[in-house]
Amino acid sequence: MPRASNDFLKTIVNVKPIGYSPPPFPSLYWPFPVGGTQTAYLYDAHSMWGFTVYWTLIFVVGVHMAAAGYAIAMQWRNWKLIWIVPVVYLLIGGMEALIAGNVVGGL
Repeated sequence: MPRASNDFLKTIVNVKPIGYSPPPFPSLYWPFPVGGTQTAYLYDAHSMWGFTVYWTLIFVVGVHMAAAGYAIAMQWRNWKLIWIVPVVYLLIGGMEALIAGNVVGGL
């Protein structure tokens, strides 16, 4: 019985243009009508992982910092203890973002 081959998947999945270099962070698409290419693609797993982790960190930590800002605004009279809220939110949001970004980016 002949052995099954996955040559087709290797051809489809591992296609990378000659001279490919990953696009710079932060965006893969530039929506404004500026000269040059507007769309960039990621072809290797490491670039995809990094892109996902970085954007997850930006969004999740940003939401946590907005929530910390709201908490500070509501509890501004308790100024001796309220400074710890952004620190705790930053640590929790950073850990959540790293875990989620690694899971999603590693898939």
